[in-house]
Amino acid sequence: MTRNVKVLITGPSIADEAMELLRKRGIQPLMTPPYTDAEEIAGLAAREQVDALLVRMGDINEAVIAASERLRVIAKHGVGVNNIDIGAASRHRVPVMITRAANARAVAEHALALLLAIMKNLRPLDAGVREGKWEKTVFKGIEVSGKCLGVVGFGSIGRDLATLLDPLGMRVLVFDPFLGERDLPAGVQRVERLGELLREADVVSLHCPLTDQTRGLIGRAELAAMKPTAYLINTARGEVVDEAALVETLSNGRIAGAGLDSFADEPPATDNPLWALPNVIVTPHIAGVTSESLRRMGVQAVTNILSVLDGRDVDVSCVVNPEVLG
Repeated sequence: MTRNVKVLITGPSIADEAMELLRKRGIQPLMTPPYTDAEEIAGLAAREQVDALLVRMGDINEAVIAASERLRVIAKHGVGVNNIDIGAASRHRVPVMITRAANARAVAEHALALLLAIMKNLRPLDAGVREGKWEKTVFKGIEVSGKCLGVVGFGSIGRDLATLLDPLGMRVLVFDPFLGERDLPAGVQRVERLGELLREADVVSLHCPLTDQTRGLIGRAELAAMKPTAYLINTARGEVVDEAALVETLSNGRIAGAGLDSFADEPPATDNPLWALPNVIVTPHIAGVTSESLRRMGVQAVTNILSVLDGRDVDVSCVVNPEVLG
């Protein structure tokens, strides 16, 4: 690999250790600002004839993928590839690689934080104390122990969440059509139908990827199937949930609350109706962002890129479209 190899990073800089890996190979990465549109990314890729894309933000569509004749690999800084046109990458024989499980614990911990914050009513209680209220004599909380957690999607993140909640005494149900009974840890029960999980769970936590099958997976009918005392946690992708239906459901008190880290449009509009609801806690799609996970994701993404550019054996478990490897 020669010194004129170019790697285009779409979005914020990656961890220092990952940048050092590139520098040691004589690769000076190119950067785009966060949320740069596809046309600009394609223009830069074409002008520079980049060898690799390291994707954090931005829509990586066919125009971007086709822009550089030298493009040999696309590495996602994370696991969600809904912003990459996998079909186009496959047509151009470009492998798309993810940083498998690199941020799983971070996301699981954040899901747990949202779960506890919304169930313990921390946001309105915090605001009340700051406003001079002292609700000690009227407040009645609930306990996590003995409640049922429903996990939708039981990959690395779902498994980590179940592990974190085990000491808290929550019963765990799982819905994942790709999961076999032998893949379940002790104490976790698999259900055959999403509706069964929704009806029984006190907390529903979403950990499935965004696909054609999961887009809008949680809509009006699914929200109506949940208990009125139940909570929804979404640290997956915003489009997995019908946001308008969720606003309506929360506004009418048909479920108890929601903890959300992702949204249909990002960044969301400042007048999003979710902001007016007291039974919602939100964060800006940062569940997987920790110092530790950023280092793991950055290093693994660069390692994935170098394995392809060097012609070495790649980690096939990280390749979304392995058919292009031949």
